[in-house]
Amino acid sequence: MKLYLIRHPRPEVAKGFCYGDMDVPLADGWEEGAEALKQALSIEFDGEANVCFHSPLTRAAQLAEHISDGRSHATAALKELDFGDWEGLCWHDIPKQEIDVWAEDIVHAAPYNGESLQVVADRVWRWWLSVKDTPMETCVVVAHSGVIKVFVSMLCQWPLNQCHRIDVGFSSLTELSVQGEFVMLKRLGAGDWV
Repeated sequence: MKLYLIRHPRPEVAKGFCYGDMDVPLADGWEEGAEALKQALSIEFDGEANVCFHSPLTRAAQLAEHISDGRSHATAALKELDFGDWEGLCWHDIPKQEIDVWAEDIVHAAPYNGESLQVVADRVWRWWLSVKDTPMETCVVVAHSGVIKVFVSMLCQWPLNQCHRIDVGFSSLTELSVQGEFVMLKRLGAGDWV
């Protein structure tokens, strides 16, 4: 199976704004890049051999619906990490000591009263186990930076506490080949499809 992980386009938020699982709109002009991605993928989504799943948050849902001609499946497990008390704040306004507590154990800590990285990894992995054996030629997942980072880490058996090192830009495409338990990473966070 070909597995494509696509991050949503740039949202309309101020730089440095913490928006995790907040539903924020896409920035104007996102459709142009979405159309280029759709053309580059050139996949006919039929709901069987070629399937698209997406986070229900608007910024991912709009892209998924565009590239799949409305044939994508909203999947709650693909929502971004919930930053709880930090949602809607600018990162520079979050007390440094809270960020330090989080950084000491980035996998399990959640000083913001939201989800830990491990909670996100667990829900994404449960979803993946529920769909991975479905006969699909192509699986497209439109989601968020945090989701893609933990998903790639788990598929490639990389340490979860290092997933922050993976660069997943807006509208980037990560491509993997999955054959049973064998996973080959072909492209990581690339934006060269444009």
